[in-house]
Amino acid sequence: MEQLVRFDPGLIFWTWTTFFIVLAILAWKAWRPMIRALEKREARIHNALEAADKARQESEELTAKVQEDIRQSRQEAQQILANARSAAEKVRIDLEDAAKNKADELITKAHEQIDAEREQALREIRATVVDLSLSLAGKVLERNVTTEDNKKLVEESLRRIGKA
Repeated sequence: MEQLVRFDPGLIFWTWTTFFIVLAILAWKAWRPMIRALEKREARIHNALEAADKARQESEELTAKVQEDIRQSRQEAQQILANARSAAEKVRIDLEDAAKNKADELITKAHEQIDAEREQALREIRATVVDLSLSLAGKVLERNVTTEDNKKLVEESLRRIGKA
């Protein structure tokens, strides 16, 4: 054990020389390629991060665009519904107006027909009254009648008018 603790200048020289030679060989063959590989890896990671950031920004822009398109689509759908409702309301009003006009026209025709039939009935009644009056006058003139006979003739004529 004493030999391990002892100071030997030749051993120290060759230890340090070997250390520096191994260090030079490692620097030349191992560290430079490792450092280049690490730098390339760092560049790839940096590029990947930039690409990811760019993709995130594009995704956010697309999301905003899609949301805007959805909002516009909803507005267009609401506008279409509003137009459809107003068109349906207009059609309903037009149909109501057409039905009212048709009903008014039918009522007017019915009134005209009723008036025409009433006028016809009145003409017939007048004609019948005239005929009866003439007939009654002829009968009255044919014979001399009393007041009581006149009453009977009038009543009989009125009964005939009621039956006609």
